[in-house]
Amino acid sequence: MLAWPAYAVAGIILYGFGNGLRAIVRGVLPLAIFPASLYATLMGRLARPSLIAQAVTPILSGLALGLLGSHATFALLAALAGLNVVLSLLLYHYVPRPRVPASQP
Repeated sequence: MLAWPAYAVAGIILYGFGNGLRAIVRGVLPLAIFPASLYATLMGRLARPSLIAQAVTPILSGLALGLLGSHATFALLAALAGLNVVLSLLLYHYVPRPRVPASQP
């Protein structure tokens, strides 16, 4: 945002799209794949990691800022963001996609 402030609007819009899509997929996809009787248990299991991360983040952020300083903490967060991108690309590469049959003329 500091380098190209004009692109901040596009970034905010894309973030909103991604957030909305995540909410829809997270709520609908398990219901489409698994039986409705398992929905509540499955949603609890899906929510657990993110809720734990949200609870631990303020503590770890405070420790990182206190021990490392702001510049090193920013570098650590940037490295974690880069790792997230790399892992997402690897996941995209290794997850098999269904083959779409060729249309018949």
